[in-house]
Amino acid sequence: MSPPSSAVPSYTRVAAALAVALGITVLTLHDVAVERGGPGVTCDELYHVGYGKRLVSSLLRNGVHFFARDCIRQTFAWSPDGPPVHPPLGNWILGWFHWMFDPAPQELSQLAITPARFGTAVCFGVLVFLVCWAGIYRYGLIGGLAAGCSLVLMPRLFGHAHLAALDAITVLMCTATVLAVVVAERSGRWWAFALAGSVWGLALLTRFHGLLCSPPILLWIFWRRRSKGIVPAFCWLASGLLIFYIGWPWLWFDTLQHVRLYVSTSTQRTPIHVFYLGRVWEDSLVPRHYVWVMFLATMPVGLLLAGGIAIFSHWSSRSSQRNTLTPAPRMDAADFLFLGTMVFFLAIFTGPRVPVYDGVRLFLPVYSMWALLVGRGTQVVWEWISRVKRLSPPYGPSFLLGSLLALQAVGVVSFRPVWLSYYNLLVGGLAGAERLGFEVNYWGDALTEPLLAAVAHRAEKGETLVFGPSLAPYQAAGILLGSPSLAEKEMVVVGWPAGAKTPPKNSRWMVIYHRRADLDQIPEEIRQRAVISEISCQGVWLARLIQLPVAGTDGSP
Repeated sequence: MSPPSSAVPSYTRVAAALAVALGITVLTLHDVAVERGGPGVTCDELYHVGYGKRLVSSLLRNGVHFFARDCIRQTFAWSPDGPPVHPPLGNWILGWFHWMFDPAPQELSQLAITPARFGTAVCFGVLVFLVCWAGIYRYGLIGGLAAGCSLVLMPRLFGHAHLAALDAITVLMCTATVLAVVVAERSGRWWAFALAGSVWGLALLTRFHGLLCSPPILLWIFWRRRSKGIVPAFCWLASGLLIFYIGWPWLWFDTLQHVRLYVSTSTQRTPIHVFYLGRVWEDSLVPRHYVWVMFLATMPVGLLLAGGIAIFSHWSSRSSQRNTLTPAPRMDAADFLFLGTMVFFLAIFTGPRVPVYDGVRLFLPVYSMWALLVGRGTQVVWEWISRVKRLSPPYGPSFLLGSLLALQAVGVVSFRPVWLSYYNLLVGGLAGAERLGFEVNYWGDALTEPLLAAVAHRAEKGETLVFGPSLAPYQAAGILLGSPSLAEKEMVVVGWPAGAKTPPKNSRWMVIYHRRADLDQIPEEIRQRAVISEISCQGVWLARLIQLPVAGTDGSP
């Protein structure tokens, strides 16, 4: 790719990538606190924060005895015979960031969401650095900066960077795994592949998605090195599996049984409802085009075009030299690994009976792979427009490309802080997506502090707040934990009881978030009550406050 990496000095590459990463990290940290305009507490956050604190607390309390068999069983497994839901690395990260701001590190019942969210935001900053640095090295300064900045322009990915959950951390580890293999292949040494494998081990220690990185990487190694790929592939696999084993003490005892438990519980879960194309599906029965449609509908159109240019410019290099534009350089082997990894992830979740749910959350690593292709496509466009005589380089192309990238920020700005509800112009934005039958708010991030403050302003001290749909037993505690307004009023938060036709006794207030897949668990006569306060975006309501009917009255406000 022209200009070659040697055209950009090494210190410039690192400095530029670091500057972009630091800026984006600060931008992300600005909105992690619920009380300062951040997303509402989502379904899984309290679980991950609690698990992280449990790990850190146990290590600090037990010291070297942390690694004893009984301590490991108590710390990592939630029941004597049950496995952890996820490997521990992501929860370690959340737990240590929580510990840095924790006034009572040994009180497991005292948790805070915002400190743990700092950990996710920092991991997102590291992701930006890696993508930006790799882009500058491979494509040039313009392409690298575009690759790094494109991550913050993807509202769905940027939204997950604000949450104390594993999704953004998973993207970091999967991306680092792919980039490490590219670096190892350039070296060609066996120990370089062993080091790259250790990065893969960290991805395995974060989430099951780490395992999904291995097939495209192994195929790529053998494609590049043919029969000479046996030793590099072995070193990569052995190193990664060793790190996975060492980093998860729960595997040290009854290893084979625990591995079987982990794999089975990672693939066999209670079905989750998905709202798609106007109807409710079970997660394993969703139409197989779901993941492709969701990716195309949630990536900003300009970034879709930039990545598309990277792909199609490869074939343009075969076009006739009579073309007025100089043919773009073809994609190289690393570009095909980025594209192949992305396609493999999408293909896996396209397979029959494979559960897929919660928008794009399960295949979020494809966004960082696409960001690298955005970098290449931007560099191609830069080279094209630099040859247009009417544009005086470098300021003409810089202004044009900068303007095009700035337009992609419209979604990030207009959807703040409900980035997980973003849809692009291909489906008409959020309003068009609602008309077409897409989910509009799947994780409850629209239960923001302004809405909860509206409840606290009207409620009496100690009153009960009902919310729905309720997806997990710890979701209610997370909502209360994240809201200073509710805590000040000493309110009690409970989920709408499954199958209930009437509200819990002595409850007057309810907040509803617009998860269409499970909205029918709340009776329609409750949902249709007058709205007191509302969070909306592009004319679509995402969360509402209503007053519940009181027994023996008409329940009017």
